[in-house]
Amino acid sequence: MSNAKAKAAKKTKNANRKLFGLDRLRTIDPEFLAPDELATAELQHQQMTDLLGGTSSATSPFPKDFITGEVTGKSKKGIYVNIGLKYDAFVPATDAGNLEIGDNETFYVTSKRNDEGIVTASHVQAKSWQALKEINEAGEHVAVRVFSLASDRRTKKVAGLRIVFESDALKGVRGFIPNSELSFGSDVESMLNKVINAKIQGVDPHKGGEFGYLVLSQKDAERDNITRQIAAFNLGDTVTGTVVKFIKAGKNDTDLSVLVNIGNGVTGLIYRTEVIGYPRRKANDVLKIGETIEVEVTKVQPELQRIGFSMKALGKKRTLRMLEPGMVVEAEILRAKAYGYFAHIGDGVEGLLHVSDLGNTASGKRESFQPGAHTQVVVLHIEADGSRIALGRRQIADFLKK
Repeated sequence: MSNAKAKAAKKTKNANRKLFGLDRLRTIDPEFLAPDELATAELQHQQMTDLLGGTSSATSPFPKDFITGEVTGKSKKGIYVNIGLKYDAFVPATDAGNLEIGDNETFYVTSKRNDEGIVTASHVQAKSWQALKEINEAGEHVAVRVFSLASDRRTKKVAGLRIVFESDALKGVRGFIPNSELSFGSDVESMLNKVINAKIQGVDPHKGGEFGYLVLSQKDAERDNITRQIAAFNLGDTVTGTVVKFIKAGKNDTDLSVLVNIGNGVTGLIYRTEVIGYPRRKANDVLKIGETIEVEVTKVQPELQRIGFSMKALGKKRTLRMLEPGMVVEAEILRAKAYGYFAHIGDGVEGLLHVSDLGNTASGKRESFQPGAHTQVVVLHIEADGSRIALGRRQIADFLKK
């Protein structure tokens, strides 16, 4: 035998020495096995695999498993449940709910078998986990109480909040809200023993520590609330808000826009061009932090949690409602053109003072104005939608006589 063949035979022999039971039998020529010996071994192997893998009804349940059974006994301390094994499960009275003998229900295992061979389980916790799963799937919000701060074991810094449910259906269920899921600027110390709204991010009764895995988010609940609030607005609605901040809304913006809080956690933007007086006057010249103003809703994007406002749109709408042909109003000249002047007559409303409607000076020359000049004009015509307004100077005297 060549050296290569000898090495291969030795390698196979050594490998076979490491095999046991069914694996060893599979290496033997069937001619040397008893009839059905291999098939019997395979059946026994499968039965053992099922037993060890937990698929057999004879497997002992572990903590955090769900089991089903029939209530067979009841005492002051609790109930006994037949779970199909040689031993029963015991459910303390506080975890039994209103179960009676003969009821078939689901239970959540809370401890492994004791010295007497009995596992402890809870019907209340089984119902709670099912309720939490349904709440999570529905995306509903829950009210929870903060009972302690959670610290990072390594850094000793606060890592989040430990919460507990106090409602009847979920009473006593505990969870965790990490720092990253708290509202912006939250003071965790002041939240102790406070009830807050949150949304479930993850729920798994089989993971985590003693109380399973339940992670919630205060941020997600607030986002949902803001989304619903914004979706309730319509374009053109008038709302009252408080100026909270001046910001540069665009990367290349040099002038400031305005953030306005309208309550219930909703803050919207007045873009710089929608501030009354712009560009002649800037937002921080017109408004002050803390000032209460009325604005019109001009953009509604609940999916992005954005809402836009305009001072100009609301002011223009109100001014146009008051204007009538024949009214004499104060005007500020904005721009000079070959065919006349564009003039601002209040709250973002502009009109055209055509050269043919200018008056004459004492010397008989046609009037002329510089941008920024103030003068009186008469409203000659208003388009139905307010898009065009004709102004006049030479007609003022005639209208003032009427």
